[in-house]
Amino acid sequence: MLHIGNEHIPLCSGANRRSFLQVGAAAMAGLSLPNLFRLQAAGAVDERKAKIRNCITLFLVGSPGHLDTWDMKPDAPEDVRGKFKPISTNVPGVQICEHFPRMAKVMDKVALIRSLFSNKSGGTHEEGQRWMQTGYDFTAVNKHPHMGSVISRIFGPKGDLPASIILPVKIGNTGQSTPHGQESAYLGSAHQPFFLGSDPARKDFKVADLESPTGQGELRVAARRKLLKEIDELQRQVETSSTLERDTAYARAFNLLTNPETKKAFDLNEESPRLRDRYGRNTFGQSCLMARRLIEAGTRFVTVNQFDTVFGISCWDMHADGSSLNNTYADYEHVLCPQFDLAFTALLEDLQQRGMLEETVIAVISEFGRTPKLNAKGGRDHYAGAWTSFFAGGPIHGGRVIGSTDKIGAAPHDRPVSPPEFVASVYHAMGIDLETTMLPGPGGRPVRFIEAEPIRELFS
Repeated sequence: MLHIGNEHIPLCSGANRRSFLQVGAAAMAGLSLPNLFRLQAAGAVDERKAKIRNCITLFLVGSPGHLDTWDMKPDAPEDVRGKFKPISTNVPGVQICEHFPRMAKVMDKVALIRSLFSNKSGGTHEEGQRWMQTGYDFTAVNKHPHMGSVISRIFGPKGDLPASIILPVKIGNTGQSTPHGQESAYLGSAHQPFFLGSDPARKDFKVADLESPTGQGELRVAARRKLLKEIDELQRQVETSSTLERDTAYARAFNLLTNPETKKAFDLNEESPRLRDRYGRNTFGQSCLMARRLIEAGTRFVTVNQFDTVFGISCWDMHADGSSLNNTYADYEHVLCPQFDLAFTALLEDLQQRGMLEETVIAVISEFGRTPKLNAKGGRDHYAGAWTSFFAGGPIHGGRVIGSTDKIGAAPHDRPVSPPEFVASVYHAMGIDLETTMLPGPGGRPVRFIEAEPIRELFS
């Protein structure tokens, strides 16, 4: 059975998506144009049968050095092992950096993947961001959709909140003016992630897109909404395709603007000061808390960008170059590791206490690893040959380590894992059958949205 939208297309006995792709789009030729548009406009998964409906992705922009965090090599030479020491976790035999003491106590809920690698990346932030958020590399003219956009297209929204939200802001300048992989691409702007555009840790925090423009009262907002509805009706009479593929961005924005309950999901003042302190009173911590609130309120996929740039700030991009990329071990020890340790464990505990962890996948990702050997200034540079990312929640079996690297963390020693496999695992964890579910791609052609298999060891 092939799924395109909510439509189920029976295939001959033994046929699967690969055999369907061999015959190309010819099988679609018998569909009338309205039916084809109907397929494109529908979702692809019956949410009543989907056990895992939510995902929170924590994107550690800048990329932590795997040898200094979750894949330590204490027996390696000094210029490889770095300055930090490993500590034991609550899983026998599994050690992580000493600056993650809280994470060490919940390692039984975490599945580390220590053998991520890419032999197709030149080691730029943007390439890594594209690979780890879409499963593809691409240019500005052949973009692939962000995972949240795919989930939006397949499941659809639960209510008035967007299906995919990115906090606190979109990724900005990380070195090159190429795509970052956080757009809806060929899925259209109806599935574009909603960007919060503001820092939830600020005392004067407001969601920019949820505030009425200056001087526009409720009556004027309602009038504009009515006008948009009338334009929609006119389009429905003139052009069927544009109606069925109608961009819902305006309607979504008005729903957010005018619905008090929806706006309430963004209000962290609804939480106790003690819980806000537990997450950490910083941008990343408060964004993680907001991610939980949004999932609880009906958003399906929330991405938290820990940073929006790597220049002139304390971040994971530890080049130690003495200028705008001057991050060192001191930044890791005093800022970055404690910040992540606090927020990540708070998120796990909070979801579990609310009975939400079993239905929420958490994926912690970064662009790449960092060089096995320290550079001349005591930092580590970009390195796509090996790194660590991890999962928790949902159907993920925690308390395990998948794959390993060699003695100096330079390359996978066993079970190498590619970025597309990681992305495929997110989809599989959310209950999507990767063999039978397709998306309407460029030109309306049915496409496989990820060319990889999930990491099976996560689920068995």
